[in-house]
Amino acid sequence: MRAKLGGMAGDFSQRRAQELVREAESWDLSSMADATERDVPTLDIARYLLAPQNTQLCNELAEQLRWIGENTGFYLLTGHGIVSAIDAVFGAAADFFALPQYAKDALVMDQPHFAATGIGYLPIRSRRLPERTKGNLNEAIVYKQDRALRLGDNPWPDPHQAPNFAATTQAYAAAAQRVAVALLPLYARALDLPANFFDEAFKDPFFRLRMTRYPRVLEAADDEFGIAPHVDTTFFTLLAQTAPGLVIFGEQQQQWLRVPVVPGALVVNTGELLKQWSNDRFLSIKHFVGPHVGDGDRYSVPFFFNATADYPMACLPTCTNAENPPRYPTVSYLESQAVAQRE
Repeated sequence: MRAKLGGMAGDFSQRRAQELVREAESWDLSSMADATERDVPTLDIARYLLAPQNTQLCNELAEQLRWIGENTGFYLLTGHGIVSAIDAVFGAAADFFALPQYAKDALVMDQPHFAATGIGYLPIRSRRLPERTKGNLNEAIVYKQDRALRLGDNPWPDPHQAPNFAATTQAYAAAAQRVAVALLPLYARALDLPANFFDEAFKDPFFRLRMTRYPRVLEAADDEFGIAPHVDTTFFTLLAQTAPGLVIFGEQQQQWLRVPVVPGALVVNTGELLKQWSNDRFLSIKHFVGPHVGDGDRYSVPFFFNATADYPMACLPTCTNAENPPRYPTVSYLESQAVAQRE
């Protein structure tokens, strides 16, 4: 059941959503460079996944993750073990977007029974997710799972037209969730908490999966984007991508940076929920995708990972003291970022 919005939490959420839109529209995007390893470090978890109870290894990776969270907000995740699932979901995405337009329009998000939950198809130049006055140069299909809506109950295309799409997409979501849950002890230790600290909060994690196609464009206006500048509303995001295009704001260089594409690697970034939960200790970094000018289409599949939707997130005890009181109210996802998503 959806938590009721209202009071300090609801007011805060609406103000923050409006602030993010104003901030994004004011960012200077005129200069950028290539990201370095220091700007977007690599975290290899292959050994950790084989021995998740190895306390020393967990703490070593957590130390790396702590530096990333406090200094860059983005990293490349390798050794996660789901490369074949990534390849499969890119194939499924290509199959879906190759469907006749009428088949995709049957799932369009603007229908009342889809829009209320933020699921469904977004055609090219949609102004939703993120909400902007100018449409994004991509098309996407968005799925989600929470206590009120299981993944299998989302709208799926006609199985006669896309026979393997639902099964492949659901298999990828399950694989991405396994990786996300495996990372939670590392995030807990990175924040100086017991390794099992987040277990209760993520008993039934809420996630959103977005499959996106960026068609090649020959020209675009300066204020047009593949996806407009924004920050994610998540705990963290796992992103699979087929080609360059992601640009982040590098806190180290104070400059916009092009993120490299490493085959098989996932790009991971902190979202607003973890930023607020950690009392601004971990960074939530602004980013965007420019118009796709490369050959063929660009595909991306972000997996937006969150705590149980109605779990109340009070400021983490290791991120506050007398000199650094909590900056945000205790809120759940439904009382905070669901407002920003207009769902």
